This record gives sequence, structure tokens and C-alpha cells, in this order.
Amino acid sequence: MNATEEIVGEISHAAGLIDGFRQSAAAGNSVDLSGLDSLVETLCATIVTLPPAERDPLKSSLLVLIDDLNRLVEILEPQQNDASEELKGVSSRHRAVSAYGKGADANAIGTPKKPK
Repeated sequence: MNATEEIVGEISHAAGLIDGFRQSAAAGNSVDLSGLDSLVETLCATIVTLPPAERDPLKSSLLVLIDDLNRLVEILEPQQNDASEELKGVSSRHRAVSAYGKGADANAIGTPKKPK
């Protein structure tokens, strides 16, 4: 197997992973993308070392891979926004509970609150 065939295999492997992530995310499951970035980075680093005659035929496969990644992002962005909003709500409630707890502790021991 030559270098180009190996790279085509790696592109296919990456596309399969991305498709699996996309299907899982679309079903509402969380996905662990760790390692995907290094896989794509290694793939790209290898491709740039190829002579243009070997590199050019890979363009269409890479464009498909980019489209796959963009579709994954389209699914993940709304989920990330929803999670971010939920975390903001949790943080606000936590601050309110903490502030209430501090006030309740001060009142419990008979210490008046200091005006601000």
C-alpha cells in the first residue's frame, strides 16, 4: 500500500468517526471528540508532505470530510448553547443559595447584617 492509499484509508476512517459522532449527537447523546483533532491534524500534516501529483486527487475526499465536520458542528452548536444556558442558570441559583445561606447563618447567630 502506498502513502496515498494509506491516507485515503485514514480519510475514510475519520469520515466514519465523524458520521458516528453526528448520529450519536443527533440522537441527543453526548459525544467525546477527543482525539479527532489530532487525527485530522496528523492527516493534514501528512498530506502536505506529498508531491502535488499525489496530493491533488485527495482534494475531493478532503472537501467531503470538511462537509461532514460542518454537519457535525451544526448538530453540536445548539446542544452546546443549551448546555451553556443551563450552566448559567445553575450558577445563578448557586450564587443565590450561597448568598441566602450566608444571610441565614448571620441571622441564626443573632448577628445583624452590615449595610453595604
